[in-house]
Amino acid sequence: MSYIGNWFSETWKIFINELREVFHDNGVMIIFCFAGLVYPVLYNWIYSIGSVDEMPVAVVDLSQGSYSRRYLQKLDATRECELAFDCMSLQEAQELMARQKVHGIVLIPSDFDTRIVQGMQATVSTYADMSTFLYYKALTIGTNLVMLDEVHQIQTERYAAAGFTGQDALQLVEPIQYDDARLYNPNISFTMFFVYMCLFMILQQVMFYGSSTLAGTLREEGRSFARVIGGRGVGRIVLGRGAAYFLIFLFLGVYGAILIPWLFHMPVQASFGDLIILLAFFVADIILFSFTWSSAITKRETVLVLLLFITPIAVFLTGFTWPASNFSPFWKVVSNIFPTTFGCRAYMTLCNTGSLSAISPELRAMTLQTIAYYALACIAIYVENDILKKQEKERP
Repeated sequence: MSYIGNWFSETWKIFINELREVFHDNGVMIIFCFAGLVYPVLYNWIYSIGSVDEMPVAVVDLSQGSYSRRYLQKLDATRECELAFDCMSLQEAQELMARQKVHGIVLIPSDFDTRIVQGMQATVSTYADMSTFLYYKALTIGTNLVMLDEVHQIQTERYAAAGFTGQDALQLVEPIQYDDARLYNPNISFTMFFVYMCLFMILQQVMFYGSSTLAGTLREEGRSFARVIGGRGVGRIVLGRGAAYFLIFLFLGVYGAILIPWLFHMPVQASFGDLIILLAFFVADIILFSFTWSSAITKRETVLVLLLFITPIAVFLTGFTWPASNFSPFWKVVSNIFPTTFGCRAYMTLCNTGSLSAISPELRAMTLQTIAYYALACIAIYVENDILKKQEKERP
């Protein structure tokens, strides 16, 4: 048989052997099936409502003037807030919040109208229920939007009183006209930030913990994938095993990143072909990432410890909880370790913009990661194979 024919034959054997190992390991199948199939549905179901609309708010209007009443009428008309209770004092409003009757308080001081009439700065105080960030977001957005509209209207009224009307008054109030158009997330939904990140994070974590569990099991039993073909051709071992996982995780990727958003009516601007291209880059990256780091797993139970330690760090480094531009130099370097650092950002950008060119920096980064992890995975197998050979020679 020619070298090329032998190469493909041995790679095929490794591919079939890896699929057999995966499907015969109950623990790995639970990870792949439960986490890979159930978690995307679970997260989308829990966070299906990504924003709080008509949040009940208690109002304490100590001014009782025309400006304060107009401000509150506009606030009640917003999508974010509903003026559920009109209280006489801040203490009464606080008691309502303590009983979870309202999730926000708007306090208008007694000098609100007086200061506006005198041309001075007036203030509105807000208090939000911080048991969830969505309450704070709804109250802040609602009050700020009304505040901006009120400033615009008050300025227009003053210029009109001074004799400026029509276009002249408009140019003085708004010399540069602009439109506020939220193209990709008009509702500022939390789902758009969180669930998209979770869908790709699940793929990485399932791949890493599943393959690491299998690697730990083989080593506990005195076996190793490094000796599948007698220790020859580490490239064949990596590619053969990788092809088995690529087949599995391309299916899980299509399920989690394409089918699930469609079932839950999540906005996805990207075409099916562009999403498949992104998944191909990402799945190849997470497979070789997992092969590299699973080389250090010697026991099956070690994976559970890594699950608790690595997952919060990987989530943080996606930029979901903290802007990546504000990372310290240390964390910027650490972020280059994880495929999700670039995969999650690419997925969210592609879903929002629908443009494959918009994620070209992330695709380049994942390509470099894939090349680097392929080399490291080959080195890890070569070293393990060498250690196994020495151990066999030392045995009596």
